[in-house]
Amino acid sequence: MSYKMQPVEYSGRLWWLKEPYPTLRDFLISKDRLIEIVYGEPPYHVIIGVPHQAAVGVEQIAENQTVNDRKKSRHSDENAALLALVAFTNLREHNIPCKLVVAAHATDHDPNKTKGSPYWNSIFAADTRLLFECHGAGPERVHALEVAAGQNQVADPLRFGRSLAQALGYQYPLAAQVKPGAKQAIVFGPGGTESNAKLQLAALSTDSLTEAGKRRIPALHLEAKPSFRKPDDNTNTLTEDGLRLGWAIAEAIMAYLEDENAG
Repeated sequence: MSYKMQPVEYSGRLWWLKEPYPTLRDFLISKDRLIEIVYGEPPYHVIIGVPHQAAVGVEQIAENQTVNDRKKSRHSDENAALLALVAFTNLREHNIPCKLVVAAHATDHDPNKTKGSPYWNSIFAADTRLLFECHGAGPERVHALEVAAGQNQVADPLRFGRSLAQALGYQYPLAAQVKPGAKQAIVFGPGGTESNAKLQLAALSTDSLTEAGKRRIPALHLEAKPSFRKPDDNTNTLTEDGLRLGWAIAEAIMAYLEDENAG
């Protein structure tokens, strides 16, 4: 199958004050655009993927996708790419080889569940020590943030979730999968309290995480509620919570990789 996604290797400026640089912003809010931004050379320490990016106000993507001869769209992750872009910026400032891959509003497929799609081929094109995917959760979610590895048996979502909660100062309820393949979770709350819960989305059927596991690549899946992604003025800009989360993601990634080295 041929896909409408048009690839672009973006090497220009990333930010204009607290907003993406206009050229990059236009790519991020377009349809059928695959944006790749790299720092350093492979093998990358981390590849950050955003498979369901869409502009603020665009609630559905893959609207032309056909599954079993029926049209089947899916919810978008409005503005999720900005979380990943902040994390990428921080990793770059720490001289960590990394790659950011954003599928902006795919119209004819679900990027991280379509083997051989442009997004799929890009995230698996080079060796990496970690695949990290950013997603958006709906406002009805119980937890502000959820971290899971789906069925990926070589990742440690609980360890990553604990690092992320710590980097965020335990300000937001964060649920982390206890072990891959299960819905059981630990919720990190105010003051570092811990309680048992179940994930609302354990990403157990997310094909990109499973495929990464087959390749012995740890892979993690982050779900973030709208307050991290959608400003009150409905512009395609960062929220303060999103800025903080993006920097914390980078800190948690660095801590995770350091622990892997130590192990």
